[in-house]
Amino acid sequence: MRPIRLAAALLLAAAPAMAQTLTIGLATPPTALDPHYHAHAQSSATAAHVFEALHRADPAMQLVPQLATAATSADGITWEVRLREGVRWHDGTPFTADDVVFSLRRAGNVPNSPGSFGTYTREVRTVEATGPHSLRITAAAPAPLLMANLSNIFIVSRRHGEGATTDDYNSGKAMVGTGPYRFARWSTGSEIHFTRSDSHWDGRQPWERVSFRVIANNAARTASLLAGDVDVIADIPSTDVARLRADRRFQVFTIASSRLVFLGFDATDDALATGHIRAAEGAPALVRNPLGDIRVRRALSLAIDRRGLVDRINEGQAIATGQFLPEGFFGFFPDIPVQPHDPEAARRLLAEAGYPGGFRLTLATSNDRIVNSARMVQAIAQMWTRIGVATTVETMPHAVFTPRRNRYEIPVFLSSWGNQTGEALYTLVPQLGTRGQGGLGNANRIRYSNPALDRLLVAAGAEIDAPRRLALIRQATDLALAEAVMPPLLLQVNNWGARQGIAMTPRIDQYTLAMSMRPAD
Repeated sequence: MRPIRLAAALLLAAAPAMAQTLTIGLATPPTALDPHYHAHAQSSATAAHVFEALHRADPAMQLVPQLATAATSADGITWEVRLREGVRWHDGTPFTADDVVFSLRRAGNVPNSPGSFGTYTREVRTVEATGPHSLRITAAAPAPLLMANLSNIFIVSRRHGEGATTDDYNSGKAMVGTGPYRFARWSTGSEIHFTRSDSHWDGRQPWERVSFRVIANNAARTASLLAGDVDVIADIPSTDVARLRADRRFQVFTIASSRLVFLGFDATDDALATGHIRAAEGAPALVRNPLGDIRVRRALSLAIDRRGLVDRINEGQAIATGQFLPEGFFGFFPDIPVQPHDPEAARRLLAEAGYPGGFRLTLATSNDRIVNSARMVQAIAQMWTRIGVATTVETMPHAVFTPRRNRYEIPVFLSSWGNQTGEALYTLVPQLGTRGQGGLGNANRIRYSNPALDRLLVAAGAEIDAPRRLALIRQATDLALAEAVMPPLLLQVNNWGARQGIAMTPRIDQYTLAMSMRPAD
């Protein structure tokens, strides 16, 4: 295998002479400040201000060095990693390889994690410091994607992290990083404040203070920007994009994202105990879950007008898709079409499966995480009701939705997943691998298990030859799509609004980072 060298990072423009404050409005809060607690986009974006990884993804999803300067492997099993010298923690102590060893061992073992980082460390067999600024990581099998997977793991200080709980990070006690900002304070679910680290190894950021305000209500978030209460907002409501573009006081930064919006179907009979899947009115009680029949799952997917969701619900600020990745990612296949909207075929499949009169179910989602999620589930419920599956809707804050879904209390849901590596296994392994099977399935909330798919995912992850890995991913993708337990619907388009005077580099991964923003020239 050819050595992998991480490309040099591009620096942001130099900091201005006058310190400035940046205030950003978010739609969703982090679930915790512990950078190893929850593999969750907003939590990781928040952590990225204080903590750093061996390497990171740039706005175009290319790996660039951060705390590592080089990573080489001759066989994909043994990796020699050189670390950046001269880096210090915010308390002034030196960063060393021992901190990395501690972090890689901690990341997948945080108690009560709702989404474990073990997905990204599962290939690691051993990690050892070979010097103050070098380490050797050994994989259990060839792991050509190891460095990309470890880009999701933030490095924490052993001095402050050993014995620390998630509560210690949330309180700020253990929030000591190497990143461009220092933690100041957190009002849970409301505000997060950072101050600049003037001694950061990569130079000073232009903002002396950064504040994130959680403004879950869409109208209120836009109103805050219009009133000048915040400088930037994330997740502009699709109904407000044209309005802000037409207002010369503001600017809109847009990029097609890697965030997939999909449906989750728990096809196990255990799902009946939730009461969210029921027989049709007047019919005998269900003894088997209708979703256990592939024809039913395919019928529900065929009943959805994906292009209608894009045009009518999202005002064109989304992309209909029939697969799990955006164009340009490793594992996107141009010949996979968007599934057609065919309600007649859906009704035939329901009848063939033994449900000519349909059944009843509840479709749930969070109302403050996915753009237009509440409107989308209402539309989907109408589409399903038209084919005979009487559907009611339940929406709730993301902070409520996530633990309920993780306890398997929500068997039919609309959710999303952001791909942070540009490679298909980052989506397929955590979402559809068998949960608990060798580190697979850490984000699998539908109790799906398919040994054939597991074998393909493991084989693809160990395949060094890129064309052969792509062929295995194609087999896995085809199998996953055919099973229809996680039907893809659309890819979000990311929109940020900002006052004039701020320049921003939008990110495919939807991360809202102060490091992506600077005063305009």
